[in-house]
Amino acid sequence: MKGFTTAMLVAAALLSTPCLAARSTLIDRTWAPVSENHAELEHDGRHYVLDTYIVMFQQPYYIHVRAKDGKPLDAAALVGMASDYITPRGCTEPLQRRSDLDRSSGDGTDVVLGFQC
Repeated sequence: MKGFTTAMLVAAALLSTPCLAARSTLIDRTWAPVSENHAELEHDGRHYVLDTYIVMFQQPYYIHVRAKDGKPLDAAALVGMASDYITPRGCTEPLQRRSDLDRSSGDGTDVVLGFQC
């Protein structure tokens, strides 16, 4: 494309990937996105967007959850949905909850739930 540098085209391609476009200040730069685990789910009448991240060669598994309606989330109420979703998608050992890894935005509209697998 005329007028665009290679770096600009690469950046545009990366931003078009759902899990990378949705990065928030809650996501650490050292986390690797697991793009095949991007999901849009309905749970208890609300629609959510889930993206997952891992730390290479380590056990933490992070699930970034946002509601499509933009309203605050109750992290405790989302643990069951998130663990049910991720359990069949890549854990080779039983999933364990790691609430010490949780993060939340100041307004509560997006959360990261921590797990280990």
